[in-house]
Amino acid sequence: MPEQELPGGWLPPRAPTHEEPPRPPVFVPAPAEEGTNGFAIAAVVCAVSSLGLLVLSLGLSFILSLPLGLTGWACAARAPKDVRPGQLKTGQVLSIIAVALSVTAAIVWLGLMAAGVSPDELQRSLEQELQRQRRGS
Repeated sequence: MPEQELPGGWLPPRAPTHEEPPRPPVFVPAPAEEGTNGFAIAAVVCAVSSLGLLVLSLGLSFILSLPLGLTGWACAARAPKDVRPGQLKTGQVLSIIAVALSVTAAIVWLGLMAAGVSPDELQRSLEQELQRQRRGS
């Protein structure tokens, strides 16, 4: 039987049905990453220490920075892949960068030393150039 509209466009009331009302959607949060990845943390610490030494010493600490970078790279390679993969990737990338910059610094400084330039002589010449530029401007 079709429902007839009442005056004013209203439909007549309906009897309640025994159907369940629709449930709101249930949102399940993604599983949290549990545990720590000790090797990944060690890789990040070694790589950041290596890069910090390189920057603070202008590359002269390549003797210490290279083994630190290699240690970080080895730790990243031994780290479990399923626990905190973001830390693992960070450790790998930073360690590779640290090793590359350490090797570059070693090549540059060993080349400069082979050419007869000492760090003290380089510092003096840079200071003289800085003073010359200050006087000129």
